[in-house]
Amino acid sequence: MGLEKILVAYDGSQASTAALDLAASMADGNDDMRIDVVNVVAVPLLNDEQLNSFASVLDLMERDAEGLLKQAVAHLDDAGVENDVETFILNGTDAASEIAKLAEQGRYDMVVIGSRGLAGIKGYLGSVSHKLLGICAVPVLIAK
Repeated sequence: MGLEKILVAYDGSQASTAALDLAASMADGNDDMRIDVVNVVAVPLLNDEQLNSFASVLDLMERDAEGLLKQAVAHLDDAGVENDVETFILNGTDAASEIAKLAEQGRYDMVVIGSRGLAGIKGYLGSVSHKLLGICAVPVLIAK
């Protein structure tokens, strides 16, 4: 059984670009493999009044996310990925949980995410990638 559908988490960082490159290399020669890209906009826990005040900021953050996803699709195009790429912008207080939910609901075969540098164990994996490893029902591949 080969991989048919991969979800890549992308935030514009060097590590997430490495995740795109890894997914593109996995799709090399397999025109049937689907690569989709997700960006999670972090939304703090707010009450209704605070949420109304935050709406314009959230709108700006979502526009930034759209730009990042366009950048990711262009990067995949440059890497030779010729299939259509679907993009997702998710909002939530916990990026790992949102990615895990999408991976399960979308029936992805794998999630590819970049690592990032912090101290300790999280320094090797990154906080979102580390949490995703523990909660995601599908395999998670971390690009370094």
